[in-house]
Amino acid sequence: MLKIVSICAAVSFLFVSNAAIAQSGRGACAADIKKVCGDIKPGGRRIATCLKERVADLSDVCKARLADIAAAGKTCRADIEKQQCGTKGRIQKVTCIKDALANLGDDCKTAIAAVVTSKK
Repeated sequence: MLKIVSICAAVSFLFVSNAAIAQSGRGACAADIKKVCGDIKPGGRRIATCLKERVADLSDVCKARLADIAAAGKTCRADIEKQQCGTKGRIQKVTCIKDALANLGDDCKTAIAAVVTSKK
């Protein structure tokens, strides 16, 4: 059950940009996000934009973690679009993606599992 919850969280944050950044902050990027973009108000992709603009200021570990998340997002994008979750608001999108887990392709599930289990 815990693994399913972790996968839900991973899928959800892959497609909700600032949430993705905030979730990654629990691990490899917490200090980097605070140092580089701590003064940025969340929402409207502002934190994601800040990190893109200041990627050179991020640690190598954080860069690798964000690259893994981006790769998983790219792998899963078509599966998520098929579920028609992209047109919903942030909260509804997360719920939609959780509900659609069983319908995601094997490549997407593998990519998500790699992000969830990554030690980066």
